[in-house]
Amino acid sequence: MTTLYMVRSNPVDGREFEFNRWYEEVHVPEVLQIEGFESAQRFELTSAQVQEQNHQYLAIYAINSEDVEGTLNNLRKMRSFNMSDSIDMQSVQISIFSALGEEKSA
Repeated sequence: MTTLYMVRSNPVDGREFEFNRWYEEVHVPEVLQIEGFESAQRFELTSAQVQEQNHQYLAIYAINSEDVEGTLNNLRKMRSFNMSDSIDMQSVQISIFSALGEEKSA
């Protein structure tokens, strides 16, 4: 079953271009090098919301591993990440969800 690693974040004020460039060109490729991380996709908040939101961006990483804890430990151990100061680290929220069943489609 797939596990989703979801990161909600915001750029530092005035540094949105740099933030998006770093995320797409540096950070996502680095995370996808870690065994167990299968894919990544980023999203931007739209104006069509049902309640106020605190985050402008969402990154969803799919983990396909029998050892999710091990995959997450490998992520935590990554010392070579090229973090950017364009990300507002105070705003970052991470959630990890496990699938409850198979994906369904119309």
